[in-house]
Amino acid sequence: MSQSNIYIDIGNSAVKWRTLESDVYSRNVDEFLISTLPQADSAWVSAVANLDIVEDLKSLFKELHLVESQKKCSNLVVAYDDPSSLGSDRFFAMLGAMEHFPKKPLLVIDIGSAMTFDVIDNNGFHQGGLIMPGLGALRKSFPKFEMTDLSTNVDGLASNTTDAWKSGTQAMLLSSITDQIEKFNDMFSDGIVTICGGLVHEIKNELPESVQIFDNLVLDGLECYSQTVG
Repeated sequence: MSQSNIYIDIGNSAVKWRTLESDVYSRNVDEFLISTLPQADSAWVSAVANLDIVEDLKSLFKELHLVESQKKCSNLVVAYDDPSSLGSDRFFAMLGAMEHFPKKPLLVIDIGSAMTFDVIDNNGFHQGGLIMPGLGALRKSFPKFEMTDLSTNVDGLASNTTDAWKSGTQAMLLSSITDQIEKFNDMFSDGIVTICGGLVHEIKNELPESVQIFDNLVLDGLECYSQTVG
């Protein structure tokens, strides 16, 4: 009988998971219960926060693989001198993107609590990346206008302060994404832009049509990694 696997991405604000047979599922960290997870023989985990959840998972699975970023994996070579300081979510998102588009220059964007950008050349060499505040952090960044609303249904000039702040922070987020895409395209005429994260489907109509949207590249990368190391 083949061994069943589950792939789990533990972030700052959400836990996402997938088995080989399922779609991607997600729960906010404060609502997540390990009893929600399906049974599996082995769990492959990326965790950039909430390590208490990892401890709870150890009681649920016979095998638990908590994987950190590495200098080299498959064809990916990480630019960081200390690869352990690279968030595992970024590491696995890059592996996932390379699995979908081998031997292509890639801009890998992940929009979560933080927004990250990583560039890889066609040989798999990581060129480095950027970390920016996500929409939630932007909307809490100025106490006078602070809000927890993450909706993106306001665009352009607004006629009240609440909508002006919502529209302005949305514009900041989109402008940052557009700027990095333009810089990447200037570097690599044949490059591919991939994007994932909680807000992707909310803003997809604002993105260039060429951008490749994924539900969760981190889980794709975890699956690829598990198959590589056996």
